[in-house]
Amino acid sequence: MRSKTSLFNKEMILQVGRNVGWISVIYFLVLFFQIPLRIMMLYSEKNYRDYMPVQRLFDFEFAVQFIMFITVPVVMAIFLYRFLHVKQAADLIHSLPLKRQHIFHFYTLTGFVFLIIPVILITLLTAIIHSTYDLNLYFQLEDIFRWTGIVILFNAVFFLSGVFIAMVTGISVVQGVLTYIMLLFPAGFTLLIIYNLGLMLYGFPSNYYQIRNIEYLSPITHLSFLEGQTISAKAVLLYSVFVLISYFLSLFIYKKRKIEAASEAIAFNGLKVVFKYGAAFCMMLLGGMYFDAMQNEFAWLMFGYASGGVIGYFVAEMVLQKTWRVFGRVKGLGYFAVAMAVLILITQAFSPYEKKVPALDEIKSVTYANTIYMDQEERLAPKPLFQPENIEAVRKFHESIIKNEKMNEQGMESQEFALFIYELKNGNKVVRQYTIDRFDYESDMRGIYESLEYKHAHKPIFKINTEDITSIRINKHITDSPLTITDKEKINQVIGILKKEIEQESFSIDLYPIGNRSTIEIMSGINDYDHIELKHSYKSFISWLEENDMLKEAIVTPDDIDYIVVTNDSIEQEQFKEYPEEEIVNRIMNDKNALKLNNHDQVLAAIENAGYGWFNEAPYTAIFVYKMGNYKEIRTFSDKDVPAFIKEHFK
Repeated sequence: MRSKTSLFNKEMILQVGRNVGWISVIYFLVLFFQIPLRIMMLYSEKNYRDYMPVQRLFDFEFAVQFIMFITVPVVMAIFLYRFLHVKQAADLIHSLPLKRQHIFHFYTLTGFVFLIIPVILITLLTAIIHSTYDLNLYFQLEDIFRWTGIVILFNAVFFLSGVFIAMVTGISVVQGVLTYIMLLFPAGFTLLIIYNLGLMLYGFPSNYYQIRNIEYLSPITHLSFLEGQTISAKAVLLYSVFVLISYFLSLFIYKKRKIEAASEAIAFNGLKVVFKYGAAFCMMLLGGMYFDAMQNEFAWLMFGYASGGVIGYFVAEMVLQKTWRVFGRVKGLGYFAVAMAVLILITQAFSPYEKKVPALDEIKSVTYANTIYMDQEERLAPKPLFQPENIEAVRKFHESIIKNEKMNEQGMESQEFALFIYELKNGNKVVRQYTIDRFDYESDMRGIYESLEYKHAHKPIFKINTEDITSIRINKHITDSPLTITDKEKINQVIGILKKEIEQESFSIDLYPIGNRSTIEIMSGINDYDHIELKHSYKSFISWLEENDMLKEAIVTPDDIDYIVVTNDSIEQEQFKEYPEEEIVNRIMNDKNALKLNNHDQVLAAIENAGYGWFNEAPYTAIFVYKMGNYKEIRTFSDKDVPAFIKEHFK
């Protein structure tokens, strides 16, 4: 019969202290240098009240704090349960007259105390400094205790994760690697699944789901966002439940663990199968993700799946067998390959998902966007469309994309993103995303883009409260001194005119806009800036600028330009794009057949019809030479926009 022995006796505590006490000391010293000492250093500055740059303790070298928070608890767990992974130590500890549950409780609780003592000491020192130096102007005592609670909570999560992995492995190095895999697994695995479903299922909204709080699925990535945020009560509850489950599950596994498992990569035979095929599956998904990103071709995607699965399988075998001589073990790989081939075929054949477009009478609203956004609570996020005619127009657009799947997968002249979010009357949501060539869907897009409801749902100017606007700046790209409007009456006039201009604006399929390059910047808060392009078609607004003697400050006029040189040099377009900008300028400026413009009317026509980009396929290229600083700019003219006198010259 085992004799009764105190769970926390002096000798055992000293023994644990010798093993892991140095970790606590390092942890304390790093935190001391980053927080209390840093506060005192800032306080010693004569003008510290003017620039003490903190509002919370996480602001003090958060990168260093973050590294300590995610490494120290795991290292503590590794050294604490090192005895499980060394056969002699395991035999010695388990020969003591103690039940396994007593050993587990003692080591785990003692290790956790050694882990949080440095945090508590830092809290006390910081609180004393805060009270002594009266730092309420920068952060409160509540901020200190909030920091303490968050740090202890995440320390517990990382520490118990390390303890749990210690129970299922027999090698300390493997324990460390598997702990971080476990901590990152929910976010990483979700990302891999979402990305690969986007490859397998046409229309699956992988980008849409990827930005929707995946980072909160891992405590490591979640902690990285806490520098400027607070943690929610829901997150605290979930992490607390995770800690309790990890603690008691680790205890349960420890009771079942065999002492002979020391030096085994995985301590339980059943988990070896999970580890081997799990590693192969994750590496398969990662391989597909990598080769799709690099080549974006189906054959390379299949190669990525195959190579990733093979590499993952054999690496897992090497870890389990502790040797590289595992390439003869191909039977299990064959089973895995068959299973994955069947899975891919089933996924590829999932036609009902790919063809689904909700019926008109099922739809409450629909949001169509050509960009990804977090959620509709964002200030400038597109709003849903409710009018039946607009919902039907979006549906038809969606149906056209599905119908032309093969065409959409071919080379695109003008690639565009298309996101559809249907809110159904039964409360469900249908989300799809596609990559399309906008030139293939001009008729479908025109009806949507030109509707007033769509413009009001998407354009920033309709989402700004005019009363909140403090200033409007118009930036003329050739100068650093923008035109600034602060008069409230003029601001109201500008916003009113711009809203009418946008409402009357027709849809253009071209991605290379023409005309002047000025932008309108609307400031409606401390950091809220909204930008609108000042298009040459905004005739009413340009007339308003002229009436108020602001036109020359707002847009480029012939008075800003010395002359323009135009050429239709028939060099290969791809070769042309590879030239350095300076070489392009010199070549055109020295072209004897080039057309030089300095007539006021011709220069004005050139300004109003020249495109912005010089990487497009436009046949006419021009150099605009400005009077200010002899600045030179490359512009282009398309066949449909080039002024008649330029086209006539090059006949």
